[in-house]
Amino acid sequence: MPAAALLLAALTACSPSTTTPPAATTAAASQAPTETATSTAEPSDATTVAPERPEAMATPSADGAAAAASYFLQLYPYLHATGDLAEWKEMSADDCQFCNNVINDVEQIFAEGNRGSGSEVSVIASKGVEISAQDSYSATIELTQGTSYIVQENGDREPSGEFGEYSMYFALWWRDGWVVREVDVTRVDG
Repeated sequence: MPAAALLLAALTACSPSTTTPPAATTAAASQAPTETATSTAEPSDATTVAPERPEAMATPSADGAAAAASYFLQLYPYLHATGDLAEWKEMSADDCQFCNNVINDVEQIFAEGNRGSGSEVSVIASKGVEISAQDSYSATIELTQGTSYIVQENGDREPSGEFGEYSMYFALWWRDGWVVREVDVTRVDG
């Protein structure tokens, strides 16, 4: 499956949430967009270096949930460029359909001798909500995803997706660390 379609496919493959997101009680700090385009067959530095965990992720709180969801999305271009799924798997619930779709797509890309490039995620705004203290949280993330490519073993680069804007809703657990339970997505730029 083309890398561009990966985020959209992984996102749209998620089952819809049976509950509507509650009103935000705590807003996490917005992050400025940092999108960069990949113009060569080589992966960019931004996608081959794992993102750093934000300090806010260390606490079970609305701000921590927003930081965890943002971080999880920042892993997306990294794992497509490197095939390193360790952190993604650690944060994914066993039955998270979105999480598992991304894992399967990345494994398939690398099994075919290819890798992803581009698809950088820029978080525009994030907010978290405490549903049950020290246990259940939600987060809503507004983001852009950059143009993505499949890079073949010989270096040929094939476009696989266009720049897009999304609104994503996360259901998370706190289990001595953050676990993504479900993700729902809406493309907001048509």
